[in-house]
This record gives sequence, structure tokens and C-alpha cells, in this order.
Amino acid sequence: MRKRLLQLLGLLLLAGFGYLNVDYWRDPVYWRRWWDIVTHLEPDYMNFSPTAALGSDRPVALPRAAAGGRSISTDALSAARDYAAAFDSFALEVFQAGRVQDEWYAPGWTPQRLTQSQSMMKTITGLMVGIAIADGHIASVNDPIGRYIEEWRDDPRGAITIENLLQMSSGLGHYRFTLNPFARDSAFRFLNASDRTAVVLRTPLEWAPGSRFDYNDVAAQLAGIVVERASGRPYAGYLQARLWGPMGGQHAEVWLDREGGSVMTACCMLASPRDWAKIGLLMKDRGRFNGRQIVPAAWIDAMLTPSPAYAGYGYFTWLAAGMGDRAAEPADESWQSEPMLDQGLFILQGHGGQRVYVSRARDLVIVRLGPFSGFQPLKPGWDNSFLPNTLIRGLKK
Repeated sequence: MRKRLLQLLGLLLLAGFGYLNVDYWRDPVYWRRWWDIVTHLEPDYMNFSPTAALGSDRPVALPRAAAGGRSISTDALSAARDYAAAFDSFALEVFQAGRVQDEWYAPGWTPQRLTQSQSMMKTITGLMVGIAIADGHIASVNDPIGRYIEEWRDDPRGAITIENLLQMSSGLGHYRFTLNPFARDSAFRFLNASDRTAVVLRTPLEWAPGSRFDYNDVAAQLAGIVVERASGRPYAGYLQARLWGPMGGQHAEVWLDREGGSVMTACCMLASPRDWAKIGLLMKDRGRFNGRQIVPAAWIDAMLTPSPAYAGYGYFTWLAAGMGDRAAEPADESWQSEPMLDQGLFILQGHGGQRVYVSRARDLVIVRLGPFSGFQPLKPGWDNSFLPNTLIRGLKK
């Protein structure tokens, strides 16, 4: 009996090894990424490769306020710094009235050091959709995505509109998060496969598009695929030529699924805090930055228009006026202790407290970056209203 059990165990181990071997050679890049991640669980670990580089030969420098000419009180700036430090932030940038009012970095961090954006990359993708429309590559947000994604041309999923994607109302299913490397349709495989498009195109349609709000990374990845296929240009090159270069961005990187492959457009851009401030300033000024209209003003207005399904969201951008009831518990990163003092404020928001807060009414842009990986990169108790409200209250008359 014992001999038979040992034989059975041996057969199971042999079968498991055989399956692992077959699955490994289907996508060795995925397996190497899985091993790299499970052996490096630090919340600031950053090994995104391969990447495509962005950057301008002449990065635009943001003007600074003189020490005695700041438009925000010293007490408010100090409170913001203390809050950033208390939540293990990497960087804090405060820009108001045309000047950098304050710039703080944790030990080891600099204005040039790249950090990971998480879902703030989605807003970049939203900007690129508007640029593709302005360039005539996409006719309208009402276009069905099957017009640009030929694999879904005769599929019910092809009837999803570009606007459904932008408003997080696609009707598509979710990938569950699991570290089980054998799961075929998991969030982990979606992020780390060497062919993300193939994984995305397996996503089932589960409910009627446009009928409700459902935050889903797949929507932003599909929007990036639409931009790339409609423009006929590699996404990274198009982003560089039409947004990052004209904006005068510093060195930055976007994550590819493989060499020469597709950009991850739902998350994970590697960029400096100063360049996130530039994106905030561009959106504050309706697509204009450094004297140049880079994104159509009407498109920025559309991005900041509340969606019918959820008033706290526009096109890949969070809207403060509608977010009040989104987070009822302090454990949620969107929880706020009080209403935003500027109800017109909008937010680029990523996991781990990656934030760009933008207030047109107060001519204010705030960037906060910090740990982005792991199960809880942001300390419990984060108050999403603290930084904007503290700095608004500190504005000098």
C-alpha cells in the first residue's frame, strides 16, 4: 500500500513538473516576471522591462516662487510636507499661481528619479484618445471599438463604444487578482504576459455596456489598443511625438509586454514628479502648456464631464464633486474626512496614493507620489482631502 502511494505521488509530481514545463515554454517572459515579483515584495521595487523611453531634448523647467514670494502660507506648506512624510511619500510638488511653491523629496529621492504611476497612466491614455480624434485617426467617441479592433469586428464586444471605455462602463469582466501563476485569466497574467493584447481579447462581455460604472483596467488597455491601431503608429512613438515631446517632458518610460511589443496603457508609467505636475498644469489650462495648445480644449472639457453612470468620473479622470459617496471607509484610498473645498477639483489617481490634484478655481496643482506595490503600499488612514484642503486654506489673500 505504501509503495503504491509513493508511486502515485511520484506520478503526480512528474505530471506537475511536465505541466509546469509546458506552461513555462508557452510564455517564459511571464514566468520570469512572476518569479521576480514573488522574490521582491518591497513596496518600492521597480523592475519594469522592457520599456520604451520618452523625453524631450529640452525639458521645460517649471518656474519657482521666490522664498519670500510664496502664495501659500509656510504653515500650510509645512503641514503638507509633514503629511507626505507621515505616509512614506517619495515626493510632493505644489504649484500655484504660475510657480512652484514647494518641492519636497524623501531621502534618496530626487526631481529626476522615476517612480511608478499606477493608474494615473489611464488619464494619459484619455489624453491620447483626444489627440487621436484631433488628428483624424478616430472619428468620434461614439465609434464602436470593433471598427479599430478587427478581432472583435463581428463580435458583440465590438459594439462597445470608445466612450464606454473612457467612462469605465464597458460591460467587460474583471481579472481576479491571484499570485497563482497557473491562472489563465488573472490580473497578474494580464499585467505580466508577453502578449497582453491576447489576454485582453479573451475578456468576456458580462453586462450591457453603458448601463453602470465599473472600474476596470481592461477598458484602459483597450483604449490604448484603439489609439495605436487607429493611428497606425506604435503607441510609445505617438505619445512621444504628440504629448510628451511637445510638453517638454523629462526622461520617462512606458512598460512594454515584450521587446517591440505593446505598451501597458492602464498603469505603470515611469516618470518624475515634475512631469506629473506638467500634466496637471496642461489639464488645468484646458490642454495648453508653455504657450502651446497640445490637447484640444474641448477634449479636456469632455474628460471633466461627469459620466451618466457615475458623477465622480469623467474620461479616465476622477471628479471631486461626485466622489463624496464613493468611499465610506477609511481603509479605502479615496476616503476623505470632509468635502473638497473646491468641488471643481479633479484628480489623477493611482493605487498607493499616487495623486495629481488639480484645482482650476485656485490655480493649484499638487503631486504626491509614494510606494506603489504590495498588498498595502499606502498606510491605513490616508485622507484624500487633506493635501488639497490644507493647501487651499493656506492660500494667501
